[in-house]
Amino acid sequence: MSLSEAELLEDVRQRLFAPIRSANPHVIGLELELIPVHKTTHTRALATNDERASTAEVLSLLGRREGWHEHSNGGDPSSWKLADGARISFEPGGQIEISTAPKPTASEAIDSTQGLVKTLRDAMSNAGIELLARGVDPFNAIDAVPLQLQRERYTGMTRYFDSLGPSGVQMMRQTAALQLNLERGEDPKFRWRLLNSLAPIVVALFANSRQYARKPTAWASYRAQLWRTLDPSRTGIIYDETGHVERYLCFALDAIAMRGGGPGYRAFREWIHEPAINREDWLFHLSTLFPEVRPKEFFELRSADTIDPDALAAPVVFVTSLVYDEESAHRTAELIGAPSEKLLERAGRLGLADPEIR
Repeated sequence: MSLSEAELLEDVRQRLFAPIRSANPHVIGLELELIPVHKTTHTRALATNDERASTAEVLSLLGRREGWHEHSNGGDPSSWKLADGARISFEPGGQIEISTAPKPTASEAIDSTQGLVKTLRDAMSNAGIELLARGVDPFNAIDAVPLQLQRERYTGMTRYFDSLGPSGVQMMRQTAALQLNLERGEDPKFRWRLLNSLAPIVVALFANSRQYARKPTAWASYRAQLWRTLDPSRTGIIYDETGHVERYLCFALDAIAMRGGGPGYRAFREWIHEPAINREDWLFHLSTLFPEVRPKEFFELRSADTIDPDALAAPVVFVTSLVYDEESAHRTAELIGAPSEKLLERAGRLGLADPEIR
């Protein structure tokens, strides 16, 4: 079968941007990534095949002690499901990701994440490993960080990004972010606009990745720079005042289809006419898009460098208070105006040194 653009537009409208009336309208979920390094040398601690203790071994022992459910991923490192619905998993470069279950209040999200990180840090520290809360690896160059997830999703992404330049592979294996997952609410268009307008502010406020591979860079958030330059067809601020749903569909269709295969990678718009194309290919393609705000069953704000858990309340309360309080949301929208790609670039480069953002 093939897919029509009209069919995909309706899917985007209903599945990604439809209003939601929730019993818990202020729900928040967090995804916090941390970069493991050996404490004595600051070389990367690998998930597997490490000459010293591997992070997967440490997590496996900890999981058995804590009663976590360990899920095997074939030849890749395991992931773990906790009793409260949280999940611990690995990113392609061995970064450790903590994904909370949706929490009804910001306080619950913060408290549960901080408690879990303390447990992880204690276990890793006993094995000589430190978990860094930096947006990019400040100590190691890319050749010191092998791909540690060998599933086709990640080997295929590596092949694709290698065809473009270095930023994509560096993003996969060396960056760490804090993602805030928020309800779409009863007026998704307004909230979508507000979150996209806030994205540069969040980049600037929580930028902490100026150093990379033991050298200073020209960016307040080098993580943000890597995301901006990994592939312009699948990143950035995606918004249009006249048709936000149509704009997101156009963005998705114009993005290159990684699953289409090289060397002649094509936009998904061209690939949908192939007879073998199906809905699973469409869903996979959506999962390879990395805008500052990504629509799913919730809105995922992806703009902050990861943050030390002790300071986690700062981004969580900043964003939720502006988005979930109606008066604050409308006043914020008036103050910062429409989403701006130019402001996003300046936020990553200058941070709070940018006079407009400051």
